[in-house]
Amino acid sequence: MRVCQILIIVLYLFVVTNGALFRLESDFTRNKDNHEVWDLPSASDGKALIIRKGEPLSLNFCLRTASVVQVSDLRFSNGNKTDIVLVKIDDEAVGIFATPAAINHDWNAFMSTGRFPRRSFIDIGWHIIHVHFNGTADGIAIDYVEIDVDDNFMTSEILMCQLTCVPDVTFNLRPKDSSVGLSYAVQESYKTTCPEVDNVNVPIFNHFVKRYEITAALPQYRSFSNWRTENTSGCTHLSQFLWTFRDIELTNEMSGSIKSDKANVYFAKGIDKTSKLSIILIPQFELEGKSKGMIDSDIGSILRIKFSGMTGQTIIQMRYKGKGEIVSTENKILSPSLLEASWSIDDFSWTETDLNFLFLYVNSNSSLPLSIDTLSLERRPMLPEQVVTLYKSDNIIVEAIFVEFWWLAPDTMRLALSNGHSYNNVSYFRIYRPIPWNSGYAQVFVMYQDGNARLLPVPPEGVDWIPFGSSVIIGQANPTVVRPYAIIVDIQLDLQSLIMDVKYKDGGSAKLKLETSLTETRVIVYDIIFGENNLYPFATFRSMYVSEGNSDVDHVSVNGVQPRHIMDNFGSIMGNSFVFYRKCMSKHLNLSPDIYIDIRETEAAAHDLRRQIPDPDLFQILVERIQNNRQRLWTPRFRNWG
Repeated sequence: MRVCQILIIVLYLFVVTNGALFRLESDFTRNKDNHEVWDLPSASDGKALIIRKGEPLSLNFCLRTASVVQVSDLRFSNGNKTDIVLVKIDDEAVGIFATPAAINHDWNAFMSTGRFPRRSFIDIGWHIIHVHFNGTADGIAIDYVEIDVDDNFMTSEILMCQLTCVPDVTFNLRPKDSSVGLSYAVQESYKTTCPEVDNVNVPIFNHFVKRYEITAALPQYRSFSNWRTENTSGCTHLSQFLWTFRDIELTNEMSGSIKSDKANVYFAKGIDKTSKLSIILIPQFELEGKSKGMIDSDIGSILRIKFSGMTGQTIIQMRYKGKGEIVSTENKILSPSLLEASWSIDDFSWTETDLNFLFLYVNSNSSLPLSIDTLSLERRPMLPEQVVTLYKSDNIIVEAIFVEFWWLAPDTMRLALSNGHSYNNVSYFRIYRPIPWNSGYAQVFVMYQDGNARLLPVPPEGVDWIPFGSSVIIGQANPTVVRPYAIIVDIQLDLQSLIMDVKYKDGGSAKLKLETSLTETRVIVYDIIFGENNLYPFATFRSMYVSEGNSDVDHVSVNGVQPRHIMDNFGSIMGNSFVFYRKCMSKHLNLSPDIYIDIRETEAAAHDLRRQIPDPDLFQILVERIQNNRQRLWTPRFRNWG
């Protein structure tokens, strides 16, 4: 929160063609303590900072990566004498200008230098803009300095050094046998404004993989903060309401429709001649379901209607049509003392493949027009998740979580423990390990029924827990769907060795061995048997990126080198080690880990990339999808986690 408060008064951001243009106000918190600040109405924020001989202005800024920086403007006014002003970035002079003699000592007459000609290539890190003069003027008022940074990913938080970035580093990857064949990762990410959406999607393909490892380690930047709360700003799709209409005036002459971005309501005349008002309202709408990674078309819903100004009795009959035939419900009788009604609609009533309809037959003896304040459809409320501790010892805790309406219902997962106990309908389970430096336990592994696995290293000393961030789908998941998944039907967990025997719905299977150390958590995946579709990837990396400093990942490194921004349109990249990491500190789950995916063993046939996809037609489909990636990469798609 303190970061936002500082930035509101410090900096404005303007997008330009060749990068980003930033305005640094001179009266930054630190600078106000060391210089006079005057109220001058013509200044951009009504205030300007005064520098005098021997009292230079220094403005700090940071760069995300080595960039070309240019001072595009400096807005100033001056006192009673002309003078020469020097502007430097660090120790390099980038511009010089003369202040004209002030007319009638008007400090409020601000002028702009315009763009300085010098463009400087500056390294990543912390830098300082210096503004000073050594002449006879009694002072110069500085309104702001604008700089143009040739970096399309730059943000205000990074520029003001509130979020720092680390230089590119060489990853210490464990050596591999030279016989390990290459795999390829495909860019399937898209833009989002919601930090709670997994918009980063990178499937990794190699039909001949025999063993690979997933490792979670703390980010390479160093932070003593632990930001770990969710952020639903920009997440309009998370609203409980599927659609809402307001302020509808009903009369017998109504026809046509009213529309919103999520539904349309059509009007038709009723047949009841005994009522003052007889009209039919027909809401028509689409709902997203499993194909879009959503639950809206499967979970039950509640229809609500609220009137105002009703003077007589009103009878409403409601019917609906979704997947099957038209369903009738009980009539609701409203009056001036009872203005609201609601109807519950069962789970699995709606369809995602066609239009859904509601039919509201309204017959009323109220004076007209009859006013509807709100007409809305919302998801039914869900019960809280049920958490059950299945096993606890000095060395491990295992918990099962049961979600009342899991997004892949009615598919379910069974979890069997080596102590002879088994549990059905598990939505996901989590494993805790002891924290060596205190008496507590920490989550290190979570496995969902849809194949998503999340890993955490044990928290650093002094921190009670750190958040999960990125995840990996372990198993073959369709890479073309909005929300990929690999349905697990059965897991057998050995409580001593922490080996998991995983069975998938498509007939595939694998063994997973969980290992933890002081610095990292690793899952070794081996004894892999692929399911029915050889085209699908063996693992899929999933994460979130909104902007620099608001992400769970921002780069991927291949084989310890070749760093690429996670939102670059890189198509596909070959390698046998993929490190998904953050170069810049994030205000979202900033201690969530970097993820390493290392292919440790492949069959000899993996050296022949043409044999990776045995069906040439399916391979061509994949190639065409990759080639079209540039066109479809940024299509907005949303999902929730059920």
